Amino acid sequence: MGLVLIGMLFSTMILLGLWERRRSKKRYHEATRKLKELDSEFPAETDEK
Repeated sequence: MGLVLIGMLFSTMILLGLWERRRSKKRYHEATRKLKELDSEFPAETDEK
């Protein structure tokens, strides 16, 4: 019974880690996409010397 609980705990930790990695990767790609959109909205600034 103890081995089953240890196995369940171990598998749960692995699954949560994989889920969190996928979630953070998705958030990272979404943030970079938004940044590129914002960057394209503003014209490139030129030096006014």
